[in-house]
Amino acid sequence: GTGTLCEALLMVQAYDRNIIAPNKQRDEGLKFYNGHLLDSETYIGGTVEAFESGVFRSDLDYKFAINADKIDELIAQVPDTIKFFVEKE
Repeated sequence: GTGTLCEALLMVQAYDRNIIAPNKQRDEGLKFYNGHLLDSETYIGGTVEAFESGVFRSDLDYKFAINADKIDELIAQVPDTIKFFVEKE
């Protein structure tokens, strides 16, 4: 989401200016409410919390291209990848 994008932009700016950035804080883990696993805590009063201000991907100028040969290479590797994770992991 926009929070992740904003965080990434801030980290790039910090790196460019040789600013030491703190480690990303981690969530406490799984949270439950009345015995049910909470998937998200962004709901407030039955509505979805959404912020309109901020940096959006559409605000950034970028070029995007797909290399079809690389896609074919990845597709060809799928059986070996699945086998590795089923047998080794």
